[in-house]
Amino acid sequence: MAEEIPILTRSSTFGPLDEDERKILTGIPGLRGTPGLAAAGSPAPAGEPSTTPDATVVLDGTTVRLGPAATAAVLELLGRLASGAAVTVSEQDRWLNTSQAARLAGISNTYLRQLADRGEIPVTYRGTHRRIHPDDVLAWVRQRGSGEAGTAEYDSQDSPP
Repeated sequence: MAEEIPILTRSSTFGPLDEDERKILTGIPGLRGTPGLAAAGSPAPAGEPSTTPDATVVLDGTTVRLGPAATAAVLELLGRLASGAAVTVSEQDRWLNTSQAARLAGISNTYLRQLADRGEIPVTYRGTHRRIHPDDVLAWVRQRGSGEAGTAEYDSQDSPP
């Protein structure tokens, strides 16, 4: 079975930072500095205590304590900026081919292609290949009102059925 295809949807580049901002970042405890070094949350080098960094962010007066995955991502980003690098943050979205989308909707591949060609299910082309977002398939299933078609509990973080 072909796997879903992540497609780069958006990205933004930050940095390099000026020297004053870099000095501020290099003073952050728990920041492991430069690309190529151990990422936050990685096992500490021999002889050093192993701790998971804690990150609390305050934005416009709202304080949020980040979980381990978000902390690791933020520290990685800040470490790269502190080292003088420019950093690009990208977002990937999941897309299905027509066979996967048809299986999700509980319909035949041929019928799904007809729906896409008629514009009833939005489709994006990557070259000549159709790519369909899982949310669009599920919206079509809900609109049809059929509880039998597809799996309405599909989680976009999981592999398609």
